[in-house]
Amino acid sequence: MTILENYFRKLHARYGVNYVSQAQMSEIAELFGCSIRNTRNMLNRMSENEWLVWQARAGRGRHSSLRLLMTPDMLFNKNVNEMLANQDVGKMLKFIGQEKHLLEQMIQYQFGASGEGSETRVRIPYYRDLDTLNPLRPLRRTERHLLRQCLSGLTRYDPVRMEIVPDIAHYWSHDPSYTAWEIYLKPTAMFSDGTPIRASEVKRCLDRACAAPWFSSLSRLIARIDTIGDYRLLITTKTPVKHMDYLLATQPALIFEQQQVMKCSGAFALTHKQEGFITLRRNNHYHQARPMLSEITVFTWAPKSISMSFIPVLHGDEPGNENLIEERRLEHGSCFLMIDEAGVFAAPEARRFLNKILQPVEILDNSELPIEYGTALSQALGLLPEWNHRCVDFGAQPPTYAARRKVIIATYQQPELVQLGHAIARILKRQHFDAVVDVLPFDAFSTAQNQQADLWLTNFMINDLSPHALLDWLAPDPVFKRLPQPYIAAWQQLQFDLMNVELGESKACVESFFKALTSQRWVIPLFHHWLELKSEKSFGWRDVNTLGWPDFSQLWLD
Repeated sequence: MTILENYFRKLHARYGVNYVSQAQMSEIAELFGCSIRNTRNMLNRMSENEWLVWQARAGRGRHSSLRLLMTPDMLFNKNVNEMLANQDVGKMLKFIGQEKHLLEQMIQYQFGASGEGSETRVRIPYYRDLDTLNPLRPLRRTERHLLRQCLSGLTRYDPVRMEIVPDIAHYWSHDPSYTAWEIYLKPTAMFSDGTPIRASEVKRCLDRACAAPWFSSLSRLIARIDTIGDYRLLITTKTPVKHMDYLLATQPALIFEQQQVMKCSGAFALTHKQEGFITLRRNNHYHQARPMLSEITVFTWAPKSISMSFIPVLHGDEPGNENLIEERRLEHGSCFLMIDEAGVFAAPEARRFLNKILQPVEILDNSELPIEYGTALSQALGLLPEWNHRCVDFGAQPPTYAARRKVIIATYQQPELVQLGHAIARILKRQHFDAVVDVLPFDAFSTAQNQQADLWLTNFMINDLSPHALLDWLAPDPVFKRLPQPYIAAWQQLQFDLMNVELGESKACVESFFKALTSQRWVIPLFHHWLELKSEKSFGWRDVNTLGWPDFSQLWLD
């Protein structure tokens, strides 16, 4: 808040708005706590800004006429509107400062979709800062969604047709042994700066993907990548891969060039990324149908009215809009606890003990989560809602084998996980364990190699049950490297199997793996999330992912 605005608030507190008041200059100077000369300057500036009408009268002791034209809240809204109109997001966030309660009152007006001429923008409030959109590092679900708005792969999954379809690739073929794949590129594909996407750039991206340590379990099957001219690639594999198109649709295989700014290949281009907001702008060189949206801006903002299970992407201009489409659905994923193979609870009887005492309702009773979470969560019996893998353990199982030993619960900086981690620690302390919660930044949690813990508390959510979405989750997830060696081998084999089975069989492969983990109590499912999807009827889209955000490239305004 500026000094001028602070003075204006003092005037409003004394004289109100839209009332003609008689006041002496000396009275206002005393209210401001400054000289009469400075007071006169401040009033003149407010008048020039059309905040008030000030009619001064010359002469000592004479009263002047004062009428305020707006309230401080109206002034605040006016300033924010001007900054948003000028796309000066950084300045706006600094301007907000400590007045976040005022911005919360404006959310229905300032967030959502707005159109002016041929420009249609969407502004989205989100509860946390977004991580860097780097396809070669593990990403959270929101970042994965936004990344796929900016980058295309050689292939992609079509959720309506429920199959892998060409993207930058025009078509592909393979030899009878499934060890040599020839990929033909679309000559029309370009980066966001207008430069063509040629085979050499694609090869460079795929080579980087093969070298990314977090996705090494996927790239280990590729022997070499060669280019044939500008628009052909030859990928040779060490063993038969029946569905290279699945692998080419995964996150690390997305096509981009990282220079001073990222050269994007998708429907949108990343134009701004700094603390507090991220902006995506329509890519005018996109090789498929250009999106109708011009711009998407995601703000970091977490008032009480925004929950992690409701993202108000699209809504009307008026609060309390009655033309809303509402839907609730369970996510494809869950929050779960995994027991470290080298930790305190690795023994079979210890795993059964944990499975007994860590009941979802008991964990919530010991957490400080708001009571509203009772409608946002569902108890999990498996990692996906349709699975029923968690065993019921009952009877006396005293923890004498490890009582009073230190227990480390590792999780990452996500508000819900932190609360659940401390709740689990409280339950273990009542069982005479010295339990502590180690809260790591997501980047450290997902990439650290030497982090030690007895229990790993994490979650996942995938957009769909396609092989590429399952691979995007399984390949970089660090917790599976903490399993006993036979399960690590099975985890790696599962990824290979997903690239060699048909779409309809992939879910069964994943279920078989996690049924074994859960029945042996290495994995303890805890919660699923109910997702609330809301939008105004004038907006439409072809598909919505399980985060509740649409594919922005498919959005249209009726």
